[in-house]
Amino acid sequence: MRAGPPIRRRRALPTAEAAVARPPFQRMLQSTPRHAASMNARLPFDTAAAPELLRPGSAAAALIERERAVCARNYAPVPVVVERAEDVWIWDVDGGRYLDFMSAYSAVNHGHRHPRLVAAAQAQLQKVCVTSRAYHSATLAPFLEELCRVSGFERALPMNTGAEAVETAIKAARRWGYRVRGIAPGEAEILVAEGNFHGRTTTIVGFSSEPAYRADFGPFAPGFRSFRFGDMRSLERARSNRSCAVLIEPIQGEAGIVLPPPGWLREVRAWCDAHRILLILDEVQSGLGRTGRMFAFEHEKVRPDALVLGKALGGGILPVSALVADAALLDLFEPGSHGSTFGGNALAAAVGLEALRVLQDEQLPERAAVLGAHLIERLRALPSRWNVEVRGLGLWAGVDLRHSGIDARAVVERMAQRGVLSKETHDTVIRIAPALTISRRDLDWGIDRLEAAIGDLAPARRGRSAPHESAAQAAVSARRVPRLLMCPAEHFEVSYRINPWMDPAAWAAQSARLSREAREGWNRLLQLYRELGAEVALMPAAAGLPDLVFTANAALVLDGRALLARFRHTERQPEPLQARATFEQLLRQGEIDSLHELPEGLCFEGAGDAVWDAHRRLLWLGWGQRSDLEARDAVRAVHDVPALSLRLVLPHFYHLDTCLCPLSGGEMLWHPPAFDAASRELLRCIAGDALIEADGDDAMQFAINAVCLGRELVMGYCSEPLRARLRSAGYRVHVVPLAPFQRAGGSAWCLTLRLDLKSAPAAVAGGCVAQRRVSRNMAA
Repeated sequence: MRAGPPIRRRRALPTAEAAVARPPFQRMLQSTPRHAASMNARLPFDTAAAPELLRPGSAAAALIERERAVCARNYAPVPVVVERAEDVWIWDVDGGRYLDFMSAYSAVNHGHRHPRLVAAAQAQLQKVCVTSRAYHSATLAPFLEELCRVSGFERALPMNTGAEAVETAIKAARRWGYRVRGIAPGEAEILVAEGNFHGRTTTIVGFSSEPAYRADFGPFAPGFRSFRFGDMRSLERARSNRSCAVLIEPIQGEAGIVLPPPGWLREVRAWCDAHRILLILDEVQSGLGRTGRMFAFEHEKVRPDALVLGKALGGGILPVSALVADAALLDLFEPGSHGSTFGGNALAAAVGLEALRVLQDEQLPERAAVLGAHLIERLRALPSRWNVEVRGLGLWAGVDLRHSGIDARAVVERMAQRGVLSKETHDTVIRIAPALTISRRDLDWGIDRLEAAIGDLAPARRGRSAPHESAAQAAVSARRVPRLLMCPAEHFEVSYRINPWMDPAAWAAQSARLSREAREGWNRLLQLYRELGAEVALMPAAAGLPDLVFTANAALVLDGRALLARFRHTERQPEPLQARATFEQLLRQGEIDSLHELPEGLCFEGAGDAVWDAHRRLLWLGWGQRSDLEARDAVRAVHDVPALSLRLVLPHFYHLDTCLCPLSGGEMLWHPPAFDAASRELLRCIAGDALIEADGDDAMQFAINAVCLGRELVMGYCSEPLRARLRSAGYRVHVVPLAPFQRAGGSAWCLTLRLDLKSAPAAVAGGCVAQRRVSRNMAA
């Protein structure tokens, strides 16, 4: 069994039963918010029972003594006896409650006892659990189909534990070396990194560099050569003509969340290709959303030859692992050459399938990316006098106390006393890996207690917290000149109805006055932008395209890459051709760096449904009224930033920009009824107290459809209560009369497209200039 140190390029899903093969975006329609009831039921921790470790006479003390009398001493657990758990919280047998910052070494990425996973397990328990692989299973094919689709490989070989899957990978690599590479029998070698952790079997610990894992367990199997993790020269020195594979973790978990140098994994991929050596990645801990991508290797845009998965694949309910690779490798196994009685059993397959679906439906990798950035930012703001080192990616971090004079185990036990559970590794590093379902509020609560626990034990030294500037603060402090795109209102009118605001007959009855007021309001908006220091480019208006004035719908522009819109309604479908000419001109002028189009069949209505949140460095994507949920993958392919989808349910709020507006200080204007329950819960989870609710009057007059330029907030309407709240938050409100545009369902944001948005902090933006190009499809 594997004790310590837990994987997407999407491919076409093979034909299967419709009930099994329904795509994740359809299942998302049926998903319900998991946390609303449990969060509302919680008391603040400080009013709950405070944990007291090993109180004499406690139920915990008695159970630990009983366990010690009969259990082998191969673990040294934190003295907490768990009785139950839900989501990110754990309760002990004496009533103490703890925030789980460990997640069973990432086996519990979905949170404890996720309702959908429990339901899947219970349903399968009523049918059949284990029959061995002597027979086929009704659940295995759907599970492996989805696993191959998500990982982008052709074959999967299911096992139980991570160590078993690693052993399977070793067998596959050696067989490939003999049968394909032609290495002499019995001489194949696999190259492994120092500091590795791949499991506890004798084969695996035989190539560990940790003495405690190896002591008195030999003799060990030959055929492994070590190199220094992150060092290409060391890797080259370890190579011989017998080398058949490189087996590594993209991030070394048990070693203390150790990341290799940026670009190293790409170098290893190219090196393996050059020398005809397999690249096998062990993502038992790092995979399945933990690092902010479905798989850690996606950060480096490489593709391994084989991938080892486990832990979170079982949803925190039971052990499920797999080796995934293409047919050329896994078809080297034939009946009788490898097997497992429990591997791929019916219960494991049912749970594994649902675990993969939940990861996608609840956008857990994307949540990990957003909250992970916040986690690392907060940890790096720990007082410099403590002399700690922080490493991490996504919701996975290590706080290294090696040079601090602080004992990691003592910090872990002090954290437990304060209500947070973690675990040290190698006596010096505190690992942090909460469930990917955690909220920002709970994450901050846990970090506060980690900081307090370190402070309790830190040697007295002079100094204070290091000044720290967030990525968003850095971007704001740089004060870029806003660059905007607008389109004159000379042809604007309401001549058709595609949303509840539009009434062509009412417009026609007073068209002269409304057209004049529209032009006056648009000109006042343009003048205000220029007074605020913005540079404004103009898209030519066109007769017969009244909604071309709403340039926010024309495209999404981020980091100089423009993704052109495609409209759902026939009345607006001629607009992209007109807009394209403008963007091609912007490309020639150097205003943008590249131009991209959507795959055929997808609808995506530009920045109307794609709102950049500079404070959290993510895109909020609206879907359900105009844009397709499936367009999310196309947006990510072009812009390569975290993106979270929100379902819009009210016809009056048909674009995301009508009901959500991130502000420069991190606050967000929003109208909760416009979203489904799961999306409301997601927004509360990520933004928490930063949400500013706009009531019905403000929402129905498009106050949220605002443009925020630093501390200047340009709006078409703002009630006095909302204005007072915004002023108290430090914003200067500018109201422009834009009522005629509201008759078509838009206001200031709709009339404005930002051309200057950057995903990187201002201090580092521009380090790489994108090649200018026009791509006709996402593959290009």
